[in-house]
Amino acid sequence: MKLRPALAFLLLASASHAAVKLPSVFTDHLVLQRDKPVPVWGKAEPGEEVTVEFAGQKKITKAGADGKWSVTLDPMTANAEPQVLKAGNAAVQDVLVGEVWLASGQSNMEWEMAWKPDTQAEIPSANHPNLRLLKIPKTVALSPQDDVPAAWARSTPETVGAFSAVGYHFGLRLQEELKVPVGIILSAWGGTRIEPWTSIEGFEAVPEMKDFAASTRAQLPGSDAYRAANEKHLAAIEQWTQAVRAALEKKQAVPAMPAQPAALPANHVSPTSLYNAMIHPLVPYAIRGSIWYQGESNHNEGFAYTDKTKALLASWRSVFKNADLPFYFVQIAPWQYGAEDVEILPQFWQAQVACLKIPHTGMAVITDIGEVADIHPAHKKEVARRLSLWALSKTYSRSEIDPSGPLYASHAVEGSSIRVKFDHAASGLAARDGKPLSHFEIGGSDGVFHPAEAKIEGDSVILTSAAVPQPRRARFAWSKLAIANLMDKDGLPATAFHTHWPVDPDMGSNLAKGCTWESSDKNTYGWDTGLTDGSTLPNPPNCYATSNTDQFPKHVTVDLKKAQPINLVRVAVPEIGSTKTVAVSISTDGKTFREVGKHAYSLGKAESAAYSFAEAEARYIRVTYLDHHKDLAGNFPNTFAFTSEVEAYKVK
Repeated sequence: MKLRPALAFLLLASASHAAVKLPSVFTDHLVLQRDKPVPVWGKAEPGEEVTVEFAGQKKITKAGADGKWSVTLDPMTANAEPQVLKAGNAAVQDVLVGEVWLASGQSNMEWEMAWKPDTQAEIPSANHPNLRLLKIPKTVALSPQDDVPAAWARSTPETVGAFSAVGYHFGLRLQEELKVPVGIILSAWGGTRIEPWTSIEGFEAVPEMKDFAASTRAQLPGSDAYRAANEKHLAAIEQWTQAVRAALEKKQAVPAMPAQPAALPANHVSPTSLYNAMIHPLVPYAIRGSIWYQGESNHNEGFAYTDKTKALLASWRSVFKNADLPFYFVQIAPWQYGAEDVEILPQFWQAQVACLKIPHTGMAVITDIGEVADIHPAHKKEVARRLSLWALSKTYSRSEIDPSGPLYASHAVEGSSIRVKFDHAASGLAARDGKPLSHFEIGGSDGVFHPAEAKIEGDSVILTSAAVPQPRRARFAWSKLAIANLMDKDGLPATAFHTHWPVDPDMGSNLAKGCTWESSDKNTYGWDTGLTDGSTLPNPPNCYATSNTDQFPKHVTVDLKKAQPINLVRVAVPEIGSTKTVAVSISTDGKTFREVGKHAYSLGKAESAAYSFAEAEARYIRVTYLDHHKDLAGNFPNTFAFTSEVEAYKVK
């Protein structure tokens, strides 16, 4: 049977329009961002004309050769009246215009309303028509994805139970304060590190992460670097095959097969995998900002986390086309972390404090509501409230709100006491429980700390201890278990601090931090890293090691970039490895070296040794490994020479 021309035309037109598709971020009940240009995109037949209509606007475009199309709606004011978004014959119902925020991180962000009694009790009253929720499913990819199966939902008792408690309460607080619709996009996965949430371009944007980015690219299937590595491997295999045949002909032992280049597995641990699958499908959806609750899985790496946060933000701010994208994060709570050293977590807290130097960021401190026996503390509603204070103050210009609790500003020795001055203390300081201030300590020039009596005086706390008649240094809440009671009079807790860490003012700046180095026995196992990153943790995640040749002595030479006066070098070794006797030498030209000290390190013990000498000009510092322990620590061959840090100072 032949179709009549008119009927054939209608069927063709219908088929053409049916090809217009919107990604899953555009579904019924969504919220579009107010006061910003709003991208709308999707797929259609190549060359097909697509008309997008919303709120009186009409935008027309054509799909490209790849079938992709996009338009940008003009900025719109908030509107709680449901409207229809049309793209071709696709229609999205119940669309509101208001504020949109991305909520991401690991389990404490993922933590559902139904999982704790305090938030579970709020589920029956969760009917909020102007609060909309989008939950991104857990999935991974090694390349950026354009879509992910998800759907917006109204906030109801039936929908909020499986949604993030922090995300829900943050959105509800904004909706109630701003009186406009709010949409929260949840993209979180328990137990994940920060690296999977970051794009490769984000890592490349941070100088300190360029080596990590290059290593990641080399392991990324489909990348030019991965192809080059495997082509080189293929050539080596061909040579090896010939060598095997020759050895067999001569009745000799065959050589070992060359190791295959590493490849990133497609899992939630691999760098970029969650960005590709759970963030990129949202791009370039218009959002106001982001909230972040993550860090427990990275907590043992000190200031390396600050650089990784910079990379995360470079990643997100680039793809969402907003260099000022707000990023408000939670400083993780105290927890026991097994038998781990009590100072590792406070050092991580300082890395999170350092993230405040990144523009348009804010930190919600929750040490007062932590639970040392539970890494997933309750009181998620209060966590969300503290995040919302940052948004209301900094993003929505509520200048009367100070979203930060007291932050260490400075200290001064006053006879037998130390005065610690705080920023963000305009409302006054107080003890949360009405008891004497807790978790303050002071120490003398010996570096030994003792509990201190602490008294509030305006925006300062005065510290004294009978055990320290001549104090030099102070610290507060410097333990993974510390739940201290100092707060401002608005109820926000003070942040842990240490007057002599990471920079010891008695020693000055570490002149070697961030400097490059060269090794006489270069490591090829991925451990040629971390030597000058500022981390002296007992088991640092970025720990330097030589290779495992058995030729001793071997050395590594740090370049200070220019000749300058120094009089102390400090070399730290981790718990792992069999590093034993180390000699330190200095040079101005990199050719002639003068030894300035020698030290024998213990086996299986994180240890730092200071090599002091008369002040001298030096550009190069050489650490020479003279020998090694016979026994092993950490099950590594004893021919690796492990070093967690090399530091250089001019001590006054």
